[in-house]
Amino acid sequence: MSSANHRISRTTPTLVEQTLAGHGVWNAVLFLLDTHRLRRSDYEAWRLGDTPCLEDAMIGNRQRILAMLDAARMHAEQMGLATVPMIWTGWGHQAGTPLRLFHDDHANVRFQIQLTPKEDRPQLDLFMDAPKTILLNRLRRALLDRSPERDTLFDDALDEMPNEAALARLDAIRTAMKRRTIDDSPAWFKYLDEVIAPAVMEEFNHQVMDIMAPLWRVSAVTLQDSPFDPELPELHASEAWLRAQAWESCVASVECVPDWHRHACLHERRIIAITAMGSYVEARQAWAAFCWLCPEDAVAALDRADLHICGLHRLWQQFSSAEPAQPVEDFPALMRLYGMHVFQESTSLPDMRHNRGWQHDQLLANLLIHEKKGHTNVELRQRLKAASPWLLRAYMAGIGRKSVGL
Repeated sequence: MSSANHRISRTTPTLVEQTLAGHGVWNAVLFLLDTHRLRRSDYEAWRLGDTPCLEDAMIGNRQRILAMLDAARMHAEQMGLATVPMIWTGWGHQAGTPLRLFHDDHANVRFQIQLTPKEDRPQLDLFMDAPKTILLNRLRRALLDRSPERDTLFDDALDEMPNEAALARLDAIRTAMKRRTIDDSPAWFKYLDEVIAPAVMEEFNHQVMDIMAPLWRVSAVTLQDSPFDPELPELHASEAWLRAQAWESCVASVECVPDWHRHACLHERRIIAITAMGSYVEARQAWAAFCWLCPEDAVAALDRADLHICGLHRLWQQFSSAEPAQPVEDFPALMRLYGMHVFQESTSLPDMRHNRGWQHDQLLANLLIHEKKGHTNVELRQRLKAASPWLLRAYMAGIGRKSVGL
């Protein structure tokens, strides 16, 4: 087995389980979105007919992507998931038109499926086939497809079931989707967050982003000129871009805030977006900057983050369980020790030469340079011991195991 195929077979099961945990089902498109092989904006362009075949929008080597999908499908089937047909159709003017995933007919057919946990499959009964239920499901489908039929279906449903709770939610969603002008940007963001997003979650489950991403994007545009307010940190374009999964726009919006690096929530948004773009080296550097610049908030952020994605989970477990507890400013030095970051200066960050954690990191970097040349620098070791006896012990243990970032 080649090294590339070995990596695919090793990492794919975790990625499949992440897709299942996030959406409750597995299919090729969700998997591509979750593994950053497909941008949400490109996915939406495909649904709207601007990209004839989804393969043309996928990021990376096509054969490797197919190998990942084959491995993912195999793992999902081995988990005992039920396979059901899945045909993606267009939105808007081409609502209902079947769409292609791949140019190759065999690959296209192979992945026109969805795998779901057997116990979660709906059981057809008289209730599910009732005319009112069918009408509501047609309305849901029309909303997902951006079909002009949605208004007629809503009027029909209103005549049939004026007191139906689902109909009230669907009407709120329908009205939000048709909104073209926003007068009060913060109020609109809060309305999406508190009213529309919960309604969409209730009605559309794993297809939430098909409804919400365009709404969050409109909200981001309306908030673009609003300054960041530390007292109301969510009411900023960077948060709306993040929720829309528009990762590049989120990073740009964060870095446009003067002194953004003073605010923990902006560090987190930037890291989430960078990680989602697959820039794991840059994400680890961003975590280093967070630890140095906002140490009082970094611990909680690291605890709640999914560090498996950028490869820091085991190292953070080791560091956070150290006895006695170590200041989080020294976590980047441990990252460097194990080859997990080489910090690069950035124009979007302040000069950190006076930061204690940065100084320890640079001291360790100099030690590693000497070690790589086969030199033992006693003076640097003594300086590291004076700065952090724990880091020196970690360094010496790493040297003994030959596992340091040389």
